Amino acid sequence: MSFYRKIALLILLALAFLPVGASAQDFAGWYPSVTEATLLPKYCWKQTLGSKYKGPEFEIPRDACGVGMNHYCPSLVALGRANRSLDDKLKRGFLEGSERGVVYTLRAMEKYPRCPIRADVTRTYQLIKLERSLLR
Repeated sequence: MSFYRKIALLILLALAFLPVGASAQDFAGWYPSVTEATLLPKYCWKQTLGSKYKGPEFEIPRDACGVGMNHYCPSLVALGRANRSLDDKLKRGFLEGSERGVVYTLRAMEKYPRCPIRADVTRTYQLIKLERSLLR
């Protein structure tokens, strides 16, 4: 194994074991680390990394999607934590919390058929349902 592959493997292992939070049920306390936030789509960066990210590409347009969009990015954080969790109970909790946030987001955008992230949210919901079915 080459030196660079070893380094890449070590980095991946380190990322896999980032802390995932004390409780999967504490949805309000799910603030992503900088590493987690940068792995999210750019439209989540203003919400998760702060106001230094200005411009329409760094936020979900409320006028085009509705007011419940602030639940989607934390749902993606929870989904990422579920996928890094080795404990099935913790993974299940993160998936349940993520699903709640995504369902809330989908309901909030019902009256906004042209929401530019609709396909992303729908795919996320399908992925969560698939992952939850694999845990049973």
